[in-house]
Amino acid sequence: MSSEEHIYDFEVFKALVELEIRRIQRYEKDSAFSIAFLYAPELALRFKDSKDSMKEVDVAFIIKDNIRSADVISPVEEDFVFLFFPETNKESATKIIERLKSTLGNSERIIGGIASYPEDGESKQKLFAKLVEIMNEKLIPVINLD
Repeated sequence: MSSEEHIYDFEVFKALVELEIRRIQRYEKDSAFSIAFLYAPELALRFKDSKDSMKEVDVAFIIKDNIRSADVISPVEEDFVFLFFPETNKESATKIIERLKSTLGNSERIIGGIASYPEDGESKQKLFAKLVEIMNEKLIPVINLD
C-alpha cells in the first residue's frame, strides 16, 4: 500500500520500529515512542450491517482517518492491527487507543495494548516481547511474532 496512507505490512512495521530505536540511540535523544495492537472482532460485520456505511469497511482505514499522519498502521487481519506512534509516550498512546475504541464503537469487545520505548524495552526484541506478553494476557495465548 502507498506510504502516504501509512499502512504497511508487518515486516515494514518492525523495520520502522528498529529504525526509530537506532535513531534515538544514535543521536542520544531523550525520546519515547509506543507500539500498540488493537483487536476489534466483528467490527467489519457490524459496519457491513449498517445501512449508513459502506458494505465492508476495513478497520485499518477507519483507524487511519482518526490518527496523526505520522502514525503507522500494520493490519494483520481485517479486525487486528498494530500501531506505531512516534514521539508518543505510554500515557499519550493510551489516550489515542481509548479515542480509537470510542470511534470504533467503544465496544467491550475491542481490546488494545501498548508497549513503549524505553519504558518497556530498549531493543526491538524486548519491546515486541512486552507487546506479545500483553497480547497473551488479553487474548488467547497463541500469538507468536517470529
